[in-house]
Amino acid sequence: MKYSLIPLLSLTFLFASCSNNSTEETAMSETIEFQNPAHELVYKMTEKVGNYQKLKDLKDVSYTYIYQTPDGKTDIAAEKYIFDGEYSYADYIKHDRTLPELSGKVEQGFDGETFWVRHNGVITDDQAAIDRAVFSRKTNFYWFTMMQKLMDPGLNYEMIGEDKVGDKTYDVVKVSFNSPTDEPTDIYQLFINRETGIVDQFLFTVVAFGVVDPMLMQMEYEDVQGVLIPTKRQYKKSNWDAEVNEDPWIYVNWTDIKFDNNLDKSIFEQKDIDVSLLSLLTAKKDASALRSDEHKKAVYAAGIEAVANSGVLTSAMQVGDVAPNFTLKNALGENVALYDELKKGKVVLTWYRGGWCPYCNLTLSALQKELPNFKTNGANLIALTPELPDSSLNTSEKNKLEFEILSDVGNKIANKFGIVFDLTPDVAAMYNASFDMNAYNGDKSNQLPLAATYVIAEDGKILYAFLDADYRNRAEPSEITAFLKEKK
Repeated sequence: MKYSLIPLLSLTFLFASCSNNSTEETAMSETIEFQNPAHELVYKMTEKVGNYQKLKDLKDVSYTYIYQTPDGKTDIAAEKYIFDGEYSYADYIKHDRTLPELSGKVEQGFDGETFWVRHNGVITDDQAAIDRAVFSRKTNFYWFTMMQKLMDPGLNYEMIGEDKVGDKTYDVVKVSFNSPTDEPTDIYQLFINRETGIVDQFLFTVVAFGVVDPMLMQMEYEDVQGVLIPTKRQYKKSNWDAEVNEDPWIYVNWTDIKFDNNLDKSIFEQKDIDVSLLSLLTAKKDASALRSDEHKKAVYAAGIEAVANSGVLTSAMQVGDVAPNFTLKNALGENVALYDELKKGKVVLTWYRGGWCPYCNLTLSALQKELPNFKTNGANLIALTPELPDSSLNTSEKNKLEFEILSDVGNKIANKFGIVFDLTPDVAAMYNASFDMNAYNGDKSNQLPLAATYVIAEDGKILYAFLDADYRNRAEPSEITAFLKEKK
């Protein structure tokens, strides 16, 4: 049979069910008084998949969360929860949907009281980022525990009727929430399979994002340590008759689910931590590998191999060589001379390819974080780029850099240091098609410098050199600081 709902509902059940009261599970016993048959059906379903007490007995969970949209945007996060208290944490490998404006490592957490975001190891006070964390931490925890939390107190249950989908017969139950503040909340409409007793699909709204028309979620379950978990999900817009349009599905999958990990609550605490540049670059590599097709990966791998075979690593200036003096303009158009800076102390001289390069932006942010330690140990930091001054200024402002960014247009100084190489035609074509590298650099040479880093003594002699054919590998800022301490 087909059915419809009274069009009264503009709800936030999703959030309300994750409120402070949501941790109070109904004490189920043989004497439970059900509101109606719909309530009893939901109870039996919850007992079938494993109730919330069973989750509490398993203490905690870790798993990989993958969210993919039709336009190619993907979130991949390592999620961790403690069920008693609803502690929630995520370390994002990719965050195309969640805070896409942030580059590098993004973590979200809820410690039982406070929602927080940590970006590249530092807690941010950006309210938009925190608001997103509030939504994601509540929502992701709720989705994982939804079947169990359908027995939370304060819920209403209504039998809609039965429906047949293919050869399956369903009891259809509407679940809604009584909001103590009369604010609109979400509703859920469950399709409980009469044969299996579990929910194969459900309709839901997301009022917090202005979604008052329903979406249909379809699921496949996996038995993990005696709990049935809907690990494979897909959803799209629908109507209250569970009829979907021709739009593509959005996919949400959970993998590598492990319970009872003895998680330490310190994981969920709001605090700054030290994050190595290597870990950030590795996470970026992993995310890129997941997103790139085999052809793109092969082209980039061939490009790195070509750099290694070009001889640039041996032609580059090495430890013991004397660095040539140069004068270049900074992002504000002011002249900066290397030897003038050496009069003030040692110089950490580094190259980055451009603001279009995510590995470069991660490195610049890490260098900015380490800058006070460089200065404490008697060194200033200068970064060179083949980008035009306008582009370098934008990079400096975007990354909130407090050190000199110099435009080495045409790689004139990079050539003096012997670190320039030709991109392969395939890599150059990809770069220019993707973000117009030639426009950034103001030439069509299709040449770039190595992502080299030197430490130069006051007399111009090179004390330290980091040279690598793979642009994804960079000098570790903390190791540069350790080197500077030795040379004080």
